Amino acid sequence: MILINYEDLLKEKNYTLIDVRTPKEFKEEPIPGAINIPLLLDEERVDVGTAYKQVSPEKAKELGVEAIAKRLPEIFREVQKHAKGRLAFYCARGGMRSGSMAALFSALGYTTWKLEGGYRAYRQYILENISLYNKDVKYYILHGKTGIGKTKILQQLEKKGYSVLDLEKIAHHKGSFFGGVCEKEEQSQKKFDSLIFDYFYKNKPEYVIAESESKRIGNVYVPEDIFQSLKNGVHLSLDTTIKHRVDIIREDYAGATIEELQNCLDKVSRYIGNGKYKEYTNMLKENKIDELSEVLMVDYYDPLYQKSIETYIYDSEIFYETLDEGIEKVVRYLNEKGIFGKEVAE
Repeated sequence: MILINYEDLLKEKNYTLIDVRTPKEFKEEPIPGAINIPLLLDEERVDVGTAYKQVSPEKAKELGVEAIAKRLPEIFREVQKHAKGRLAFYCARGGMRSGSMAALFSALGYTTWKLEGGYRAYRQYILENISLYNKDVKYYILHGKTGIGKTKILQQLEKKGYSVLDLEKIAHHKGSFFGGVCEKEEQSQKKFDSLIFDYFYKNKPEYVIAESESKRIGNVYVPEDIFQSLKNGVHLSLDTTIKHRVDIIREDYAGATIEELQNCLDKVSRYIGNGKYKEYTNMLKENKIDELSEVLMVDYYDPLYQKSIETYIYDSEIFYETLDEGIEKVVRYLNEKGIFGKEVAE
């Protein structure tokens, strides 16, 4: 078994990164690319922790050994199934769990590493290095009112090979009171940070195209260096017809239930007054989704966004009636700036 830090691990190619923490720990704070082969399951770790606090460390170790012993055949099969090259194990702090697994598989003839400091050291490393990888990256920021299709344009630009940083996609949130609707799960801050670092490390972009964002997206916060780059980038103002915006909103929230939309309206209620809240609720009950979308955008979201619009100077203003037209005009602008997607460059 050899100790290796995360920076040196990044220089390696032929290895399998194995997280031996519980499934819950792994879900909330994984290292991208790692696989989870837990030494203890969630309930078992709770039992061990309880025994440690209420009985003794010796009792906790006894329970842990018993639980692990039962799982060893399954653990071995899982490692065999996924193993490619050297095995790099990690746990929360690079302690007993990863150390015991690395020692065991080393004794079985595998070449093993233990990630020094575990997940905690990894997190410290990425937080220190996000700013380093982000330094000198030029940002092109798409601005526009709710429903104009900024995210859809970003998605198409990415398909064309442009360097796109889609923070809302990484955050699992569209950035408003309705932003969590139709998303599969809430994002954790630690996973959000990891995916941003992973994007910069893998792509090493000279520029990125992103959408204008608040500091907070859903329940996660944009790292400060990234947020400042969003503010200091080159700004493009996008706009389209209200009819087109309603069409986009309808498509974006097609899978939403009435209950989910009502919950979001409840959150907005304290900002719109009781009269409008009742009016909007009745529209929702009557399934007047298009009418509700339009009135919410015009009466609530547009005035809010206008304040943000007025704080920037725009390098270009782009109007379109269809998404295809919008994408074409944004691509034309980027090409004029000497920025080409891989699709064009190749």
